[in-house]
Amino acid sequence: MTKSEVLKELAEELDLTQAETEQLYDSFVNGLTTLLSKNKGFTLPGFGSFHAEIRPEHKSYNPHYEQMMKIPPKKVVHFNQSRVLKDEMNGE
Repeated sequence: MTKSEVLKELAEELDLTQAETEQLYDSFVNGLTTLLSKNKGFTLPGFGSFHAEIRPEHKSYNPHYEQMMKIPPKKVVHFNQSRVLKDEMNGE
């Protein structure tokens, strides 16, 4: 599902224009991105929780050059689904 499809469905459900819905959507995503960039996790009740952590430096094989290379540390986002979402997905 594309962003425009999501916005269209949200606009219909919330009885808002697509421009208003896009503004709300962008504000929501920007707020969540800001929290994660500051290493603050958050939970969306009934959906799941997100948190950021640093993946440490590690070695990996590069098949193009046929040699080992170091992958630098980087920040990644992890998602843990809620029990409600898990049950919904599994039809329980």
